[in-house]
Parts: sequence; structure tokens; C-alpha cells
Amino acid sequence: VLAQPVSRQQARSRSGAGAASGQKSWGFLDLLGLTQTAAAGAQPPGTTSKKLVAAGGTRAPVTPMIPPPSDALAVLQTASAAIGAHFAQAAVAGSGKSMELLGNDQKNKEIAVLVRGQLCTALSRVLLHGFKSFKLIGRYHIWDFVQHACEATHERLKRTGANYSAAERTMTDAVVEVNSTGVEGPANNPNIKFRSFVCSGLNNGLLHEWVAVLTADAETMSKFYESWAFVRSSEQALPQMMDAIRPLADYKYTLSLDYETSRWD
Repeated sequence: VLAQPVSRQQARSRSGAGAASGQKSWGFLDLLGLTQTAAAGAQPPGTTSKKLVAAGGTRAPVTPMIPPPSDALAVLQTASAAIGAHFAQAAVAGSGKSMELLGNDQKNKEIAVLVRGQLCTALSRVLLHGFKSFKLIGRYHIWDFVQHACEATHERLKRTGANYSAAERTMTDAVVEVNSTGVEGPANNPNIKFRSFVCSGLNNGLLHEWVAVLTADAETMSKFYESWAFVRSSEQALPQMMDAIRPLADYKYTLSLDYETSRWD
């Protein structure tokens, strides 16, 4: 049986009947499976949907606050303590290991694992809490934040006419040095760049002070972090981070910035 043509009047009648009975009317996007009505109101698991009434009477969803990583700071402290235990081998009688050897990643691969593997992962976990990774095109990386904080430091000192502190000078120089290691392949990987940046902070003995410089500019922090992010949540957050990694400044490091982009024998 062939389908009979439907007049405009009949189409209106059927559409009205469907609406009256509560039946969903299908549009072009529905037929293509492109509508996302249900997904638009979906909430992350474990969160409660909360809404505010706007001036026009419409309701806008409120972004749920993610609780701070309760164990992230403890993991950072553990990573720092592991490096301290590594250097303690120099004090063991008959070990034959000096502080210089234990801090050189070309002669001792364990320090590379402790720093690039454990410390960098723990530090990034704290810094990524409440991080605004999404932008109009693509996503922000923690390395974007580091570079922006570096530029903000230059602008602030230029505006005020102040001299660079040791932490400000070495940190901004490190960003330039890390970016100069290459622009292709692994050398351009932002994860590797961040780890090399941390290594440079240890080489200079000022990693804990670099954290303070990175978080000093209010505009930069507002651009990259939610107001509830750990690094902005309280006045105690920054000192806690600095205290966790401050003991690392007691040791001497010779960490290669191109460790992950070059092969060592």
C-alpha cells in the first residue's frame, strides 16, 4: 500500500494532537540523532544538580565544586621524603655514593625516576586541582599556565621598576631554556617541558620559591584556576605546598633538561 500524501491541514491537526497527548514531536535534528536534551542536564556522578533563577526567569546550572584532593598534598610530601631518603644513602658507611653522584641523573637513574616520575606527578596533581583546562579552541595545559605566569612576572617588574629576585630571575630564565630545547617531537611535549621545568627548579635550589612566583599574579590565577581550586582556596594552601618541597633545596642536583629527549648510556 502506498503512503497517501498529507495535506498541510492534516499535518497541523496531527501535530496538535501529538502535543495535546504529551507525545514528543520529532524535528530534523531528532531524526539525525543529534539532539542532546538529556545530556545537557546531566550532572557528573556524585554531584547534586543545583540551579539559580536568572533575571529573565530562566534557570542556569551551577558548576558543582569539586572537593580538594585530600591525599594530593600527602602524596607530594611522600615524594619529597623519598628524595630525601635517596640522598641519605650518601651517609651510609661503605655505600660509595656521594651526594653529587646521587643527584646526577646521568650517573644515577634512580634520581630521574624519583623526580620526573614521582615528584612531578605529585606536584602536577596539586596544581591541576581546579585548573581551567578548557578554552575556545583546544585545551590549556599546566605548561601554558607556567608560561603565562612567567610573562606576568616580566610585565609586573617592568611596570613597577623593581629588580628581579633570585627566584623570579631563575624561573623566567628556565622557561626560556626549556622552550629552547626543541620545537618538534618529544621536545615539544608540554608534559616533558613541565618535568624539565621542575628539574631546573631543583638544579637552582629554588623550586619552592618558584611555586610562590607562579601563583603571585591574581589575573593569571583567575584565568587558569577556579576560585575553589586548592592553590586559591585558602591562605594556608601555598605555604603548605612550599613546605612540602622546601626540604628538597638542601640537596645538590645535576638534572638534565633534555633527559627525556636524549638517550643516555
